[in-house]
Amino acid sequence: MDGKGNSNMSNKSVNNGEEADVRKGPWTMEEDLILVNYIANHGEGVWNSLARSAGLKRTGKSCRLRWLNYLRPDVRRGNITPQEQLLIMELQARWGNR
Repeated sequence: MDGKGNSNMSNKSVNNGEEADVRKGPWTMEEDLILVNYIANHGEGVWNSLARSAGLKRTGKSCRLRWLNYLRPDVRRGNITPQEQLLIMELQARWGNR
């Protein structure tokens, strides 16, 4: 610490230039297929290791978020039903934004 509460360590670990190879931006269909197939064969696990093992040049966090929010088979997409909308309104009225 430098007396101001700031740590002098800028990186948590030495990465030997690996960060320069990390791909950012939108995922391609090919990357999605690689991730889905890898998880189908090996299951979910330590996401940083999964990203390297699958051959993706993405961070573990990026792989985890892509899987959980877009690619997982039980993620529901589309419009909500009228019953779901009523339930949301009822819970909002009862509990607010908690």
